[in-house]
Amino acid sequence: MIRLENVTYSAINEETGKRNVILDDLSLDIETGKYVVITGPNGGGKTSLAKIIMGLYKPESGRVYLDGEDITEAEISDREKMGI
Repeated sequence: MIRLENVTYSAINEETGKRNVILDDLSLDIETGKYVVITGPNGGGKTSLAKIIMGLYKPESGRVYLDGEDITEAEISDREKMGI
């Protein structure tokens, strides 16, 4: 099971210098063996969510768990070995 608890992620707009909140206090459970489809408009955070799960992005706050183990700080190579 993948569990996200209170994940927040934002990016800085290079043109304006302003902080854009992409994911705001997101919590989500994805059960093992289940398929989940995330839909939404361009800029809605779908890719950022996937990159947080994969370990390419680190959340500003919140935690990411795999089968109950906190993997928030795990490197992408370690997550790959875990099956992500």
